[in-house]
Amino acid sequence: MALFDLSSSWLEGRCCPLAARGYSRDGKKGTLQIEYGLLTDPAGRPVAVRVFPGNTGDPAAFTDIVEVVRKKFGLAQMVMAGDRGMITSARIDALSQTGDGTPRPDPYQWITALRAPAIRKLMADDGPLQLSLFDQQDLAEITSPDYPGERLIACRNPVLAADRARTHEDLLAATEKLLAPIIARVQAGRLAGAGPIGVEVGKVISKHKMGKLTAGPDTSSAPRA
Repeated sequence: MALFDLSSSWLEGRCCPLAARGYSRDGKKGTLQIEYGLLTDPAGRPVAVRVFPGNTGDPAAFTDIVEVVRKKFGLAQMVMAGDRGMITSARIDALSQTGDGTPRPDPYQWITALRAPAIRKLMADDGPLQLSLFDQQDLAEITSPDYPGERLIACRNPVLAADRARTHEDLLAATEKLLAPIIARVQAGRLAGAGPIGVEVGKVISKHKMGKLTAGPDTSSAPRA
């Protein structure tokens, strides 16, 4: 087993060939960055370091380090485990092929998680992921023609569901509190017209992102393998 993660550092000056504007994990927005991936053993002891240009994304760095590890250590088989931001469908497709586009004779295997849109599709009216699966148990294995040959495991987390419900109620209460003065202005005739009212309401909705918040089921981390 090997562990890998990507970090970054901001820097001053203009002479570093790897310096580029990218996501700053130090919170130094607008500065040049360099990125470095650290590979360790299970105990956290460093095995290798690879430095990347500052505009390298997690998926691209992951693809690079996976190929390096497999070739450097002569691994016949390799299973990748990571979050949905690092092991994307595009990365899986790229790693499943050789340089000339043919399928690999020794394909990679992976464990990752689906993104929210893919989960919602599985939860459609005729989809394989339904809440009734969790009436008697917290884990369910499903299949879908959209993921041939893949194993889909859905997990219901009641603690996470309760936490999300509580967060939803708190944000809803905070939004209603901010909307109260707008309602009072409308009722008093100091604010009128769909346009002006919509602008004021939009500011409140955006403040707590209630326009995007949904109280969906707690299966948003359905893993795939």
